[in-house]
Amino acid sequence: MKKIAVFCFVAFAIFCQCPARVMAITESQSEAIVDNCASIKEKLRSVQKNDAKVRVYLGGYYESILTKFIVPLNVRLVENNLSNAELVENQNNFASVKALFSSDFINYQQELELLVSMDCRKDPEEFYEKLDIVRQKRKTMVQDVLRVRSIISQHVRLVEKLKGKV
Repeated sequence: MKKIAVFCFVAFAIFCQCPARVMAITESQSEAIVDNCASIKEKLRSVQKNDAKVRVYLGGYYESILTKFIVPLNVRLVENNLSNAELVENQNNFASVKALFSSDFINYQQELELLVSMDCRKDPEEFYEKLDIVRQKRKTMVQDVLRVRSIISQHVRLVEKLKGKV
């Protein structure tokens, strides 16, 4: 039962949409972290591995969208004297948010790597503080993904609008 409580505690800390400030952990929480350090780190390594796979997938997906759809369309429109400022702006937004996603993911992975390398038995409060930093970095990364999705949706709307004019 104690392991389930610790897992829920760690999962909550990683995935919740809570305010950024770190609350001091209780003595029982501290003991639970110490007692279950190995399983917590195992779960964090699993998250790390899965997030790396997602990053590779999304990075490739975003790159394909940019290089196979957005850029070629804009080039073709320019070549045919049908340039659309909104589509060009959308392309620039997409490229910059895609770069931001990559940068934020690297920052997140670096912090997660530091967290996984910590000995949570020695200083559970410091471990939890680092966990909160990692959670915030992951939240930032999720916001980047949502922004990219929004830009893709905007691009689809602009193309649909253009389709009626061409």
